[in-house]
Amino acid sequence: MRAGRHLPVLVGLIFAGSGVLAACDGEAPTNPFTTGTASGGGAQGGAGGGTPVDPELGGPCVEDAQCDDGVGCTFDRCDLELSRCRFKRDDSVCDNGVFCDGVELCDQKLDCGPGVPPSCTDANVCTIDVCVEASQICEHAPRDADADGDPDEHCGGGDCQDDDPAVSSLTEEICGNGADDDCDEQVDEAECASPANDTCAEALLVTGTGTYAMSTAGASADYPTACTPMGSVRDVVAEIRVPAGPPIDVVARARTAGAPVSVALAGQCGNAGTEIACGASFASMNGGQVSRIHARGVGGGASEVSLPLYVTTAGASPVTLDVTYGPATTAPTNETCGTAADLLLGAPVEVEIVDAATDLASACEPLLGELVYRFTLASPSDVDVYAISLDGDGLPVVSLRDAACALLTDEIACHASTSAHIYRNALPAGDYYVAVSASAPTTVSLNVLASPATAPAPDEDCSTSVALVPGQTIDVSFADHQDDISLGCFGAATDAAYQLSLGGPSDVLLVERISQGDSGAIHLAGPTCGEADLVACAFGGKSPVRSRKRNVPAGDYRVVAESNLGQPAQVTAFVRDYAPATLVPFADDCAGAQIIPPEGGFFQGNTSNVSANFSAGCDQGGGPPNGAKDQLLVLTLDQTKRVVLDMQGSTYDTLLDVREGPSCPGTEVPLGCTIGVGQSKSFLDLTLDPGTYYVQIDGVGTATGAWMLDVHVVDP
Repeated sequence: MRAGRHLPVLVGLIFAGSGVLAACDGEAPTNPFTTGTASGGGAQGGAGGGTPVDPELGGPCVEDAQCDDGVGCTFDRCDLELSRCRFKRDDSVCDNGVFCDGVELCDQKLDCGPGVPPSCTDANVCTIDVCVEASQICEHAPRDADADGDPDEHCGGGDCQDDDPAVSSLTEEICGNGADDDCDEQVDEAECASPANDTCAEALLVTGTGTYAMSTAGASADYPTACTPMGSVRDVVAEIRVPAGPPIDVVARARTAGAPVSVALAGQCGNAGTEIACGASFASMNGGQVSRIHARGVGGGASEVSLPLYVTTAGASPVTLDVTYGPATTAPTNETCGTAADLLLGAPVEVEIVDAATDLASACEPLLGELVYRFTLASPSDVDVYAISLDGDGLPVVSLRDAACALLTDEIACHASTSAHIYRNALPAGDYYVAVSASAPTTVSLNVLASPATAPAPDEDCSTSVALVPGQTIDVSFADHQDDISLGCFGAATDAAYQLSLGGPSDVLLVERISQGDSGAIHLAGPTCGEADLVACAFGGKSPVRSRKRNVPAGDYRVVAESNLGQPAQVTAFVRDYAPATLVPFADDCAGAQIIPPEGGFFQGNTSNVSANFSAGCDQGGGPPNGAKDQLLVLTLDQTKRVVLDMQGSTYDTLLDVREGPSCPGTEVPLGCTIGVGQSKSFLDLTLDPGTYYVQIDGVGTATGAWMLDVHVVDP
């Protein structure tokens, strides 16, 4: 509570207690904490009269340095006209970048507070309403109680029995079961399906290596397994016939376009207790779902042996079954650090990840267990660890560990990628371990290379002295960079760090342009780069990746860029003196266009209650004239400038258009129109000649809503 806030009450009590209602000079007393003047008689004045207290005003001051209310979301300054501190709320400082928890608000006394989550209710009993953070929109999915992909027929779908996922208009009629499976009001009609390979009696015969087409359409669920998918399942059977002679290995892989699938081999049909191997369903890098087993040393003897292979899917689906017969092997023994297999540097090895146990913790958190390898460095060396999937089913995951190996704290680095790669600079001589895993059953090619030790790059870690000059774009090469910064925002990835110094409270916009096919992250952090030092971050696979933080205190910071694939990138830090957000309540036409100061600024508005006055070259076709409702801002440049406009934080699918005047609305500049759908809001980075430019805030199609626009104007 600030001193002086109760003075008006005390003054009132003094005058009321003494019966005096006027000052000594006969004038009505003036309350310095109201904006009106009290008067006698029946006017507004007196002890309770006047305009309410201005909540932005604080105590007396003569300079800005005397004004600090300790609230991070207020802009503190000295109002020299009143000689009083003024604390102006700025809701935009509180934005946490999360759509589904609402827009955070600034409380004059309590600092940032939670917002009100968006209401996704559409009052339609036939939809399931949910807020989706990934797309930053409310989705209203048709009601589908049994999750079979066919909405209830009472809600416009074709499912006549929405509590049974085996019955819908999307499934096939099954012969001989006396049910209307396809909801066409007919039972067992002529085009009904007679499932093939539904039981062991009509199993698909497999006598050797090959690829086989199967389908669970019309099949029933006859054979439960330890890895059967969730949901309404169906299974078919293949007969794995092992010839007489020595035991063999059987590798079976089942693939679908999207339906969860499992594959299991048993010793006796219908006897769950004889299950030999069972493979659950995993998402494949090739698309769809995959299941894989490796049954070792099956069969063998004077006569051939037949083993049932159960292929199970959630719902009806075509299945591609790959079966490989091979010589009998034993399971790998290099499961732990203590049983690690020796690895020859520079000699690739194939590693099958299918049934390994999980023994080691890793920051990359692979879905499957790992196999462990050991290598020795005779002298300090640079080390590269490479891993790629040979069949494309699983995402390789590698973990480089020190001589202690066993604990999470013994992990030096890890990486999960289509082409996993770990680089470490100047590792000391000694023993090291590599654990190999994957996101799905797969075969991985692993190769570890060692080369003479080199000095680290100057931007390698947060001890860097490489300065990032605000407004200047730098090229970042991640070659010979390692992953040694963990800020908790992005997974394990190659990184580079730069120094950014702020002389005063600032608005900071970080922009990372990543290579095609890569994903990356850009962070602002304190100089030690611990997780507690993280100020702001963003990550993604669409370029550019942008991270914004407003009202960053003066000080020394680090900008950390990351690349999952270690591909080249570009990084820019745009810095502007902090000022409160400018609200744009009108700006509905040329006459009311909101002025953008020469240095840029931060603007907020809402297009819901304005008009659609202007078209845009990048808008979607069709719809009403001029598309969505729009607002207009204007920027005047007296020399060539680089102008960056970023709409992240807006609540709808945005369209941003820049037009050159001098007349309004002007002519669209080249590459000056862009849309932003979902989380990727509109962004423009333009070099503009001297002149007048109109900035059109619009929406994709007819989308409207609350918007934010961050404008940075710097030298090109």
